[in-house]
Amino acid sequence: MARPQRTDPKVDLALVAGCAMLAGLCLVVPGKTRDRVAAALRTTIVAPAAALQARAELSRRSLMAEAVTRRINDSVSLRSQRLTGVEDENIRLRQLLGLSSMVKWGFVPAEILQGRLLGDEFTVTLSVGASAGVELLSPIIVADGLVGVVQRADPSLSVAILWPHPDFRVSAMSADGATYGIVTSHVGPSADRYLLELRSVPLRTQLRPGTLIVSSGAGGVFPRNIPVGTVITELKTSEAWARTYLLRPAVKFSDLGAVMVLTRARSTQGVDGVWNVGSLADSARRSVVAAGDSLTARLRDSVVAALRQRAADSIAALVALGGRAVAVPATPAPGKPRRTP
Repeated sequence: MARPQRTDPKVDLALVAGCAMLAGLCLVVPGKTRDRVAAALRTTIVAPAAALQARAELSRRSLMAEAVTRRINDSVSLRSQRLTGVEDENIRLRQLLGLSSMVKWGFVPAEILQGRLLGDEFTVTLSVGASAGVELLSPIIVADGLVGVVQRADPSLSVAILWPHPDFRVSAMSADGATYGIVTSHVGPSADRYLLELRSVPLRTQLRPGTLIVSSGAGGVFPRNIPVGTVITELKTSEAWARTYLLRPAVKFSDLGAVMVLTRARSTQGVDGVWNVGSLADSARRSVVAAGDSLTARLRDSVVAALRQRAADSIAALVALGGRAVAVPATPAPGKPRRTP
């Protein structure tokens, strides 16, 4: 880039000399004359410069005030987002405290340190280990139900698998104890990956949507009557001797933070009475039925809208034809030739 040319040194010297002469002249002229000249300069040359400086100062203050306001708004938004997360966390902690008061003994509180590992997002690390009473195959629960099971217990930490893990298995039954099966993870696309399956259900039995599924206590790992999930619908499989049902997990994957690990003694003793299975079953059935009614209403509204649109299109077509009937040529009777006019 070309550098700007400097002025002639002679011009600079002439300007300096002129300013010096004016300064000296101002010193020797009388005070009244000096004041009149200063007033004239203020009203002619200095006034626009002063106004421009004042406007520049106002613009600078406005920009600074806008920046401060933006920082305050960003701070308030960030605090509100954090406050929402804190409120959700407080709700989960209060629910966990209520669960601890119901269980009373035989549990170890823990926190999930890592929610998603590389290559295995359904394996978590817990903040407690064998020194706190955690053992291999210890059940992990929250206020909503079953979360997973401990896979490895180190002295200070432990590794557990959650319900969407391919190795997760739990012997389960319906809340009324009439139907038994095995709950496993559901391999599906996108969000379906977080659902469960109830397999090996006898063919003679049929579960309605909204049926609560709890642990059966068989196998000696999970105590009886821990909520596992809710029946959504029946899955069509190649098994001709058993039914398979799709379940909505009792615990949301996004709500995992603080959990409780049951000890071996508590698992053996059972957790009967901790969860009111009857009321949970009724609530789950009502929620599923309400969701089905809402879906049916939406489908009905879409069908009615499509029929109304089709009728409107037909009326518009008739109006475009001007209401004239279209003549259809008559078909001649058999054996009679058609006459041409």
